[in-house]
Amino acid sequence: MTTTPPGWYDDGHGALRWWDGAQWTEHVAQPDPESSPAPTEAEIVAEQLGFEQPAAAPAVAPATPSAAEPAGSASLDAVSPPVAGPPEVPGQPASAAAQQYAAAQQYPAAQQYPPAAPGAYPGAPVGGGFVAATEPRKSKLWILWVVLGVVLLGIVIAAAVVIPLLFLSATTANGGAQSDDERAAVAAVEVYDDAWQEGDCDAFTSATSELFRTDNGFTDCATFEAESDAFDQNFDDYELTVTDVETQGDEIAVTTSETFTALVDADGQPSDPAPGSTVYHYTLVQVDGAWVIDALTYE
Repeated sequence: MTTTPPGWYDDGHGALRWWDGAQWTEHVAQPDPESSPAPTEAEIVAEQLGFEQPAAAPAVAPATPSAAEPAGSASLDAVSPPVAGPPEVPGQPASAAAQQYAAAQQYPAAQQYPPAAPGAYPGAPVGGGFVAATEPRKSKLWILWVVLGVVLLGIVIAAAVVIPLLFLSATTANGGAQSDDERAAVAAVEVYDDAWQEGDCDAFTSATSELFRTDNGFTDCATFEAESDAFDQNFDDYELTVTDVETQGDEIAVTTSETFTALVDADGQPSDPAPGSTVYHYTLVQVDGAWVIDALTYE
């Protein structure tokens, strides 16, 4: 049988009685009355003036420990001894003694709280890691579509700009020739120009009519080659650019701008290199199905 150690304990009648370890004794001690607080200066002045002071609020007895307070608190330890079971009170049934000590010795069980998840912050939702792991990820496929859209837009813009420029460049290169005949006439003028710079008599003959050769004194290749050699000595960096093409009935007029570096002066005497340019007007006719130069003037 477990015994309670000797000490002053509440006997259930509002007094503290000595327990000798085996039974209650006749020694009883009354609790010390609570000392009233010293009157404040305001209370002293009110008493001197004859004002009635309000009655003090009755002292509130310590409340019985609630279920919210943890077991083994200091207030409960000061009132009740740590006993395993109530002592037997002489003259009282064992059941009555058990009832007296039931209220003093029973402590509320500590409230159990679910443990927080490892690493969780206060107030974190339960299962946050699982929610984060199972949350659907946002697709980044839209980035690919944006890039493709930008690339396609760039291709469209490039096509809208480059294609017209290429067409304009091709048109400018042949002076704006629109038909096959006009393009053939431009080609004949270019062959004529190359023949002079290279001294090619056959090319010269294929690009000119017999009337043109007779009127300009080029009745044989020797004469043309001599003139071509003099041309090569007098001019350098010769460039021909077709500036206009126009069909006029059975004839096609081709206008060119021809730039060069002159190595002789106006009298044909050698001089320092000087840039120059001349505008030529070629008239072409069709002979045996080919367009040839029939006349030539210049500005």
